[in-house]
Amino acid sequence: MKSFLIPPEKVESIKNSVIGKFCKGKCLGRGAYLTTNGIFMDCECVEEFRRQIKLLSANIPQKYWDFDLRNLTKEFISNNKEALKIIKNYVDKIKIMVDEGVGLYIQGAHGLAKTALSYYILKEAMKQDIICYAISMSRLTGLFYDINIEENKELIEWIKNDVKLLVIEEIEKDYNIDKSTTFLGSMVNDFFRSIYDTKKSLIVNSNFSKKVLKESRVHADNVVDRFEELVDVILVGNSYRKQYENLRKIIEL
Repeated sequence: MKSFLIPPEKVESIKNSVIGKFCKGKCLGRGAYLTTNGIFMDCECVEEFRRQIKLLSANIPQKYWDFDLRNLTKEFISNNKEALKIIKNYVDKIKIMVDEGVGLYIQGAHGLAKTALSYYILKEAMKQDIICYAISMSRLTGLFYDINIEENKELIEWIKNDVKLLVIEEIEKDYNIDKSTTFLGSMVNDFFRSIYDTKKSLIVNSNFSKKVLKESRVHADNVVDRFEELVDVILVGNSYRKQYENLRKIIEL
């Protein structure tokens, strides 16, 4: 496990909280048990440990670990049939989509499940052993700002070289390209050029349409122009976030 993804102490903490406990003592904390046929089998707690490590390695927050399309409200589904059709078809063909570098531009107002749906796609891709990662634009900018920190440099290089499906959250936030010739601006531009040139599958989330994003001048034109190849997934309706959080108070999801 790469230490810049999960610190060793975090891995140990998860191990101690899951092995022998998720299975309610079935394996006596050994991670395996002897079947009636005399065969040693990995315990279910080991599978859960591996699942949590994979999710953390992809930088998926715990609140989204168990989210899937069944958690969506009827109203949301009704309002977003076309968007959900695109997402479902993308997931069904995920290996082909990633191999061909096909990406999505998920657009919608605050609270319309952009993040939840992006992480759902990542989780489905990970089931196919596709290396995935999620990061916000503000965090990405922070990595470049402190690029002299070795772990930041390693993470950037890992994303560029190893990750096959990348989610960038809130592409319009905490970054401004007013001075694209600055060292920071040039590094960000080079990063997106690398993503494009290597045909890495990219899922971008934004409150802005592509047109508004370009007009806002948040990013350099050559960066935004590359987003034109991403398939539009437009979400509409009332804030899903409030509905989902309220639903969690009533039903344990």
